[in-house]
Amino acid sequence: MQRNSGKTASWEIYSNLKARTPLVARADGRGFKKILECRKKPYDMDFARSMIDATVKIFEDSGLTPSLAFTFSDEISLIFLEAPFSGRVEKIDSVIAGLLSGALSMALGRVVSMDCRVVSVCRAEIVEYLVDRQDETWRNHVFSYGFYMLLKDGLTNTQAMDQLRNMREFEIHELVFRKGVNLAKTPAWERRGMLVYRTGGELVQNWDLPLFKSEEGQRLIDQLIVGN
Repeated sequence: MQRNSGKTASWEIYSNLKARTPLVARADGRGFKKILECRKKPYDMDFARSMIDATVKIFEDSGLTPSLAFTFSDEISLIFLEAPFSGRVEKIDSVIAGLLSGALSMALGRVVSMDCRVVSVCRAEIVEYLVDRQDETWRNHVFSYGFYMLLKDGLTNTQAMDQLRNMREFEIHELVFRKGVNLAKTPAWERRGMLVYRTGGELVQNWDLPLFKSEEGQRLIDQLIVGN
């Protein structure tokens, strides 16, 4: 039986706004600073696994069919070659935010929330998008290590943030190196993020990614996109 939407359905804002495909649904954690206060710094493997578990739920239990997903920190980008919900932006944003909030709450054992936005891309821009997010992964990686090194030196959060804002990336890198950490040797998932995708009928969690801007990285993405 078809539901009668009623007069007020016409009052809905953006309910008919649609995005073309391919598209990216990018979700971010809301208020995760407090959630991560008791976690290992600057990176916590258990939290990373929780983010992967929530991403896997989208592939396995949501009825949605993303081609691949990239995640780092508290961000998850789901790439769709075919639009869910006929491309309806409100529906995509609300359902994916709800699904990931619920899945991550279960994985973490506490209530958390995520927001979501739609990014419209063409096929040729998918690699460019992933390169951009992986570049942000590296910047986040450098800044996070620098921040917590300064806290260990006795600086307050505000003092550490102020100092880092006045430093260039290579200077933060050198600061961390002097403290005994080579950022080029940290785990690949910290530096380059993680991918979830299907290949050969199996769901893969890839924690050891190449640089997407490299030939190897572009081949990987091309294979995953062509395979879908």
